[in-house]
Amino acid sequence: MANTKEVRKQIASIKSTQKITSAMEMVAASKMKKTQDTMLEGRPYSLKIKDVISHVALANSEYPHPFYEERTSKKACFIVVSSDKGLCGGLNINLFKQVIAKSAELNEQGIESCFALIGTKATGFFKSVGGQVIAVAEKLGDKPNPDDLIGLT
Repeated sequence: MANTKEVRKQIASIKSTQKITSAMEMVAASKMKKTQDTMLEGRPYSLKIKDVISHVALANSEYPHPFYEERTSKKACFIVVSSDKGLCGGLNINLFKQVIAKSAELNEQGIESCFALIGTKATGFFKSVGGQVIAVAEKLGDKPNPDDLIGLT
């Protein structure tokens, strides 16, 4: 049976781990709040852009834009955005399951899939699973710059 000294040492270790975990939770909550605020700030702009695009699309039906053409596709590309680190619960694995399921569904229809990966976890997952990876971006940080994504290969 463990003596008193070992038990106290184990209790101190657990308390230390609890403090670290609590601090990590507070940092994650703060980052999440900032990200949510940023998204909410951008919402009016995205809604206005959507209105403008739909207005333009309906305004001139004589000019058929290529984006509105219906056509059969032989290839689909998934842009998979994952985290660079873990500690996000089942977010990454649930995302990967959805992508793989949809890719398999498209393959059954004769549509080939490719993947553009953003995030270290996505890169690691698709290295082990396989698939045609056409672009990779990793370690973009908490505030990624769009310039970092230009010219991905």
